Amino acid sequence: MRSSSILSILASALLASARPIQSRDAAANMLVFQFANVLNQLEAQFYSEAINKFTDSDFTDAGFSSSQMVTQILTQIQQDEATHIMALQGGLSTLGGSPLTCNFKFDDALKDVNTMADTARVLEFAGVSAFLGAANLLPPDLIDAAGSILTIEARHSTLLNVFSGKGSSIPSSFDFGLTPEEILGIAGGFIDGSCDLGIQATNPLTIMNTDPISAGTLLTVSGNGISGTDNLFCNMIQGGNTTALNLPLSDCTVPDGTNGPVALWITKDNTPLANDVTSRATAAQVAGPALFFVDSQPELLGQLVRPKSG
Repeated sequence: MRSSSILSILASALLASARPIQSRDAAANMLVFQFANVLNQLEAQFYSEAINKFTDSDFTDAGFSSSQMVTQILTQIQQDEATHIMALQGGLSTLGGSPLTCNFKFDDALKDVNTMADTARVLEFAGVSAFLGAANLLPPDLIDAAGSILTIEARHSTLLNVFSGKGSSIPSSFDFGLTPEEILGIAGGFIDGSCDLGIQATNPLTIMNTDPISAGTLLTVSGNGISGTDNLFCNMIQGGNTTALNLPLSDCTVPDGTNGPVALWITKDNTPLANDVTSRATAAQVAGPALFFVDSQPELLGQLVRPKSG
């Protein structure tokens, strides 16, 4: 995608601006550039490894009607990421900083085409959520630049929804935002070794269900600080809802009518989390978010692209 978060948009817009980059606080700018630089490296390497690993027969065996279609889109996404890395690293150099290079591991995420496609879908939507979640940090004169990238992010997410072969291309009339800390909690598991971004990730949450998640599925989770279900609650946020659905962890069941991406947190009280990054309670959070998809409204388009999805 053109950028994996709103932070990349800030970088690109500032580089293109006629205003001196020093007009913003240098330390804050460097943190923004460094975080976006690493996120774009992560996604660029993910797509690059996927393209290099899987063959035409791997894609056709996974149910795609055309392997060339898949590799064309993945290659374009990877090239977009590489272009943004160059811009971000140029911004860091302008500020007098040194671009951070981190190591990544995608062994489990690239074990087969089905897992790769599902992971790409989550990563792409995480980028959209990061974009929306950090929009409140933008000064007014960068809103147009941010919006021009957000539309591309959403198109990429739509394509990967179609590639799933089982979901809706546009699953909801609304999306939801996540904070940089929450995004790092989701993506940080792919970072191998030390990679100090100056941002504290939220406590990661893993959904343990192995079968496809649908309405009525009882979710089981794992994470630091979670031992049993007593006095713990699950919070599910969907696009368009002002607050999370808050349920006892022992009864964390996906509700009827769910379709598309869902963010899941575990909390220690029964107050629903707000679907608003500026007011979402952090003190009550034990772990999360984790992102998952519910595909309750499959479309013909996806079935044409991938008639035998796994």
